[in-house]
Amino acid sequence: MALIQSEPILLGILLAAPAFAFWLTQKYKWAAKISAAIICYAIGIALANLKIIPPDAPIYDSISTYSIYLSIVIILLSVDIRRWIKTGLAKGALVSFAIACAIVFVVAIIGGLVWGPKIDPEHGWKLTGMIIGTYTGGSMNLAAVGKALEVPSSLFVATNAADIVLFSLLLPIQILIVPYLEKWKFRSLPKDIVLGVQERPELLEKIKKEGYWYKKPWSLYDFSYIMGIGGAVMAVSYAISRAEIFGMWKGAVNILLLTTFALIIANKTRASELVGNEEVAMYLLHVFFTAIGATAYIPTIIKAGPYVALWVFVTIYVSVVFHYLIAGKLIKIDYQTIEVTAQAAIGGPTTALALALALDWPGLAVTAIITGLIGYAIGNYLGITGAYIVYKLLG
Repeated sequence: MALIQSEPILLGILLAAPAFAFWLTQKYKWAAKISAAIICYAIGIALANLKIIPPDAPIYDSISTYSIYLSIVIILLSVDIRRWIKTGLAKGALVSFAIACAIVFVVAIIGGLVWGPKIDPEHGWKLTGMIIGTYTGGSMNLAAVGKALEVPSSLFVATNAADIVLFSLLLPIQILIVPYLEKWKFRSLPKDIVLGVQERPELLEKIKKEGYWYKKPWSLYDFSYIMGIGGAVMAVSYAISRAEIFGMWKGAVNILLLTTFALIIANKTRASELVGNEEVAMYLLHVFFTAIGATAYIPTIIKAGPYVALWVFVTIYVSVVFHYLIAGKLIKIDYQTIEVTAQAAIGGPTTALALALALDWPGLAVTAIITGLIGYAIGNYLGITGAYIVYKLLG
């Protein structure tokens, strides 16, 4: 049993960890290099695996869910979708995402042929569908495909457990490899497009001098409007998505509504002029990182079974490596788009957005959300198709 069980104390840790991480990045160069996001992940992982905090407290799910929902709305208040299309980011994003999904599809099928019969001679092939569904769409696709294929509960739980732990390591790894990608001669986007400040040269110069998170004059009114809009959109989207007609797709519908309402507000009102939305969203995302880190509990992987864990690991990380090589080296897509679309395929729009913001790439926020939502739409089709391909090939 973990040393700390009290929810108020756990909440305090989740809220304090980002402040500590940001303080470290301001004070020490080594911390700035690895980023506050990695530090938050490390805090969560260390505290859970040292049994100081539990790895499965209900508060993690609540905090991570609401912090990411709020941050999606708040960050999208400054997004101009017309600019995203005009800069040419859309084409590269869609091509890169398609490559990511195709690679996951092939790698997971190979895994199904190799490990499916060893896991369960009768039902092992079905896990192919769950794995493809979640790593081209999201967790709701994993659940939907699992239900459609009537996966036994023991196999469902094992796959889900391996997914939770092994996937949670992808985002920090993607953050850590960024400094090496330009050294390995991957193409890069222009700085102004990455920062979303094209046609604003004076702002680009200020960022170059003072850093992206330079001090801004913002007030209580800005903060209250930002949180008010975020809270209202989150509440309305959640209420609509709970309608029975949406069934198990409530989560996907919620994300779609959050995105749609936020983009309408950003592009049809003066909400984009509010100061501080990116700072608030960034803090909330780092709370999310800490909570997710706490779920990366090593004994959970062991319980899932070696073949299931190996299959999940290979599908995630081998797919990402091939995605970088094909999209980056063969097709010459920029590494920023590859990173974000890889995260969108494997983890969905929420973690893709988290990655873009953690790396100070707000110009790719729309890429993260749109490709991730496309994944939700196609994940079930790809998952069920892949499962039956394995079933036929195994005879």
